[in-house]
Amino acid sequence: MVGPEFPVLSIGVFMRTLVFMLSLAILALPALAADKVTVKQLEETLASSKSKSDKDLARRLADLELTERLGTPRFNQLQSSLPGEKSRAALVALADASAFLSPPAPEIVADAPPDRATQGQILSRAVDFVAATVTKMPDFLARRTTTRYQDLKARSVDTEPVIVTPGIYYLLGSDAVTIRFRNGKEEEDNATAEKVKNRAAPQKGLVTWGVFGPMLGVVMRDLLKAKVGWSRWEQSPAGALAVFRYSVPQDRSSYTVRYCCMSNWQIGQTREFQAVTQYEGEIAVEPKSGSILRLTVKTAIGPHAPIYRADVAVEYGPVEIGGKSYICPVKSVSVTTARDLVLHGGFYQGGEMVGQNVDTPRVTAINDVVFDNYHVFRSELRILPSTEGNSP
Repeated sequence: MVGPEFPVLSIGVFMRTLVFMLSLAILALPALAADKVTVKQLEETLASSKSKSDKDLARRLADLELTERLGTPRFNQLQSSLPGEKSRAALVALADASAFLSPPAPEIVADAPPDRATQGQILSRAVDFVAATVTKMPDFLARRTTTRYQDLKARSVDTEPVIVTPGIYYLLGSDAVTIRFRNGKEEEDNATAEKVKNRAAPQKGLVTWGVFGPMLGVVMRDLLKAKVGWSRWEQSPAGALAVFRYSVPQDRSSYTVRYCCMSNWQIGQTREFQAVTQYEGEIAVEPKSGSILRLTVKTAIGPHAPIYRADVAVEYGPVEIGGKSYICPVKSVSVTTARDLVLHGGFYQGGEMVGQNVDTPRVTAINDVVFDNYHVFRSELRILPSTEGNSP
């Protein structure tokens, strides 16, 4: 007897050697219905739940679904008032699931939109900002902390899969790894990456990389060929941001979605799906400098593909590296929905799985990624004077 299959999912932006990928290894069934609330209603719920235990409050949060985006400043305020780790993790998943929604009305500035010429100037500054960011960024190291969630899970009892559905999102776990950004490319530091890969249990959930230069550069290049329109002014800690919406058709897209489902970890058999997809999203720009402080990518994948959603939101902010200030990623959220296969009573015969198909449920996975501990990557060379008698 064998348990359920373990799928692996990858979504990538491919432009030459620039790669932005996600991978997924999860089991799930559709989530329970949630109570839809605004950010204000969420705040009221938390204010009236101060007597609840950490576990009970986490369960209550798991039953909610936001209809507005919970921004980082308000999220930080709410999280600081929670009683423990379970409720804080539940709030993270709740906020991340809202990352692609519009903000609450009080955070939308009611000023009139700029004229078309001014909009063009702001977008031109944004293009110049990206070019400068990718080409002039120093070599540096940063810590990437990833927390993974999925909306449902399955566990095995006596080798038979049993579907468990007590909440909206489950915490799969988290890990931290050092990222090296060198010569415009992002890569994991070998030493810290090895520590993550050598854990006793296989890593599950989304695995993301490439949100520095690669993703921003590819999207901005596609924007030059896309439909771009004014959306709104939006309030932020940096002041009013100019928010544009965009849409990239498939024939002008550089964004590739790749799906790979592993039948079995030991055998490693795979079947793959890959396609260039159209996508849309929003870009929030500081109007005077052209600094991009928020970017979202929402894919539109065909109805017959095994993956339904591969969306990414990235927040950028000022970071000090080597005594200078740069705009770098500080947080990203990746949300993926794909079809899974749950089998029981199965076995391998001639390299093929033979078993009963229990279900082909959809599963949604969330990655909450925080970037911090930025510092310059330096190599040092020391030349010591030769001592008498040791000269060459």
